[in-house]
Amino acid sequence: MGGAWWQDRRRRRVAMALGAAAAAIFGPGLWHLAAMSAMQWRLDRQLAALTTQQQQLAQEQQRLTSDPTYVEGLIRSTFKWARKGEVVIPLDASSP
Repeated sequence: MGGAWWQDRRRRRVAMALGAAAAAIFGPGLWHLAAMSAMQWRLDRQLAALTTQQQQLAQEQQRLTSDPTYVEGLIRSTFKWARKGEVVIPLDASSP
């Protein structure tokens, strides 16, 4: 029965014309919706990464303001500083 409906040439042309009209009307909107959905997914991932980074930086800030031993170790390792009378022995192969 369904095959007989499709066999009618006039009905087939009407169905194809309606399909083409629907694609012309809704196609650009659907394309835009898909593009916006993909952009939202990328932005959500970026937001999650930035939120994680913000939490790490907040923890680092807390340590820098409350842990003098951490700050001293950071200064010593970053700038290769030593207290007066201390001897620094470089352990890196690249150090002279």
